[in-house]
Amino acid sequence: MFYACHSASVKNGSVWFVDSACSNRMTSQESALINIDRTVTCKVKMGTGDLVQATGKGTLVVETQYGKRYINEVLLVPGLDENLLSVGQMMEHGYYVLFGENKAVVFDDSSLNNVVAKVSMAGNKCFPLSLESMIPAARKASVVEDSWIWHRRLGHLNFASMKKMQQKEMVVGLLVLTEMKEVCEGCVSGKHHREKFDKEVAWRASCPLISAHGFVWTNAK
Repeated sequence: MFYACHSASVKNGSVWFVDSACSNRMTSQESALINIDRTVTCKVKMGTGDLVQATGKGTLVVETQYGKRYINEVLLVPGLDENLLSVGQMMEHGYYVLFGENKAVVFDDSSLNNVVAKVSMAGNKCFPLSLESMIPAARKASVVEDSWIWHRRLGHLNFASMKKMQQKEMVVGLLVLTEMKEVCEGCVSGKHHREKFDKEVAWRASCPLISAHGFVWTNAK
């Protein structure tokens, strides 16, 4: 665990550390999670080498400028000093995380168009993400519906098929989506067709040899 062996000088329940060595998202704050599954009681190895019993697994709800994001499979670990976000798990769920220029940037999908969060590197070389700082941005910026996000993430799949996938639980983590009435510009552009070829040409020969084509070639010197 990348950060567990380092204690922060200031405790803040809204701060989550983006951790590339953490195998699972985890927190000690039960109030931060919803839909907690108490049957999950695995053991977690801390940075000190101690084994701690997890008391459940739940979902973290995060407000972003693109609407609510649900971070699933967050372990509830009593006594954990810091909240940890696993980079590996984020990538498994379709998010893209880029590190560079002393910051980490989390994108909603492979298009790299929708930035979910930007995390500046702290003085101790860690990446603390404040969830509180993300809420004002959500109130100021336009919100993209989750339905549109999943529509693009699934390769511009139609909403009827997406709804069927959600009802039959064919995709893990797929939210309850609303069928949008607006037209997707990308779908319209992708379905544009070319003009068909004419079945009949404007002119046709009426008898043999009325139109002849020849090819003349001389030996090259």
